[in-house]
Amino acid sequence: MQSAAEWRRRAEALEKAGKFAEAADAYRKEAAIYRKNGDTEGARVEEGKAARISSSVQLFAHLPTVAPKIMSPLAKWEPPYGCYLGGFIDRDERLGTTFQDENFQSHEDPAAFGEKTGKKHASVFCYVSYGRPFPKKWVARLKEQGVAPHIAWEPNDGLQVVKQDTYLRQFAQDAAEADCPIFLRYASEMNGDWTRYGGDANAADYIVKWQLVRQVFAQIAPNVAMVWCVNVIPEKNITKFYPGDAYVDWVGINFYSVPFYDNDPKRSGMADNPADYLKYVYATYAPKKPIAICEFGASHLSKADGKDRSAWASKKINELYASLPRLYPRVKLVDIFDMDNLKYATPGRQLNNYSVTDSDEVLAGYKRAIASDYFLSRIGATAKVATTVPIPATGLTVPSGTLRVSSWARCYAESFRVTYQVDGKDAASATEPGGREATLTLSPGPHKITAIVTDDKGRVATKTEASVTAK
Repeated sequence: MQSAAEWRRRAEALEKAGKFAEAADAYRKEAAIYRKNGDTEGARVEEGKAARISSSVQLFAHLPTVAPKIMSPLAKWEPPYGCYLGGFIDRDERLGTTFQDENFQSHEDPAAFGEKTGKKHASVFCYVSYGRPFPKKWVARLKEQGVAPHIAWEPNDGLQVVKQDTYLRQFAQDAAEADCPIFLRYASEMNGDWTRYGGDANAADYIVKWQLVRQVFAQIAPNVAMVWCVNVIPEKNITKFYPGDAYVDWVGINFYSVPFYDNDPKRSGMADNPADYLKYVYATYAPKKPIAICEFGASHLSKADGKDRSAWASKKINELYASLPRLYPRVKLVDIFDMDNLKYATPGRQLNNYSVTDSDEVLAGYKRAIASDYFLSRIGATAKVATTVPIPATGLTVPSGTLRVSSWARCYAESFRVTYQVDGKDAASATEPGGREATLTLSPGPHKITAIVTDDKGRVATKTEASVTAK
């Protein structure tokens, strides 16, 4: 039986020889050994290597007559279909005049962000330290615009400050009096050790305090959806902090696409696909809870080398947003992190620029990523199945005439093309990252639709076929 080190040497040799599928398989076998031995983070690294050199494609159709299954019952404020658009916008100086709340925090106007990005967003979030007043002025401003407040409420002084007391009840009462949908992301990223309330030593107390907060809001503020939110890493201890299904409305996750891990040029993140970051949390919790991507940003400028990567950031945004309706349909909220951390982050964390609006290329990419009506602008809305919800294409009966198709594709090459064939003849192709949508023409009768991924040298990396019948 080969050791992990032997599988890695084999994988590296195969990758160097351009035998990417075999190399990916070897990396996965190495990762499996790490997982068996309890080294979850080591396994994630090797699985990431496998993912970066893997090629795959899944084919989807967009039909008016077939709808995916709805999870029942829906959680508080969960749409049946589609994904709410959200974001953090309060450090975007290109949005115009700011206003202040009771905590002397400055906020940007969500209407200005909607104008800038070409689409109204259903929600925006702000950070509030536990112990500070409920941000009534900010919430009222959002309510006027039909935007749901999302509050990241953080006990930065430690869990000992969280008690059944006047402050907690008043915060809940103020939320109730706002009389609008509110997402409350209490004590997020607790699985890491970078907060005073996080880390394994705090797990038991964390659950007790979470359950206390949930009980108070359930009694006083039924308009509030409680969001339990982790960071993508570390993964192995995430379940230790879960308060229980009865205490959680939504499960959230935070992650970012960066050129370099920890600002280290020797540790590249360039080939990562952000859709991969969702796998564990989605598989673990989506069968019972809607998922919220509470923070996602793609850096177009790293402190490590100062190189403009607007095209790369645009690609990462489109990869993630295109994956949601196709791979992760129970992700029902996605927040873009629109902030230049090089300028606005606290000292020591000024490593990347995640701003959406200070680069024309990133802004154009974001507009393209959110253009589909699948991405919702209002709480309580739902996507139209007929136009926006993709269905796996295999074995379908479809109307004759035109058929919209799309794909989820990846390739070992940085740039690649997806070509669609009908009965062996090229019908359409797409190169832009994202859903790679196309319109095919089908006469009545059976047809074979093929999606072919070709790399930047025109070589076939992978393909898939689907049989459909047009009537």
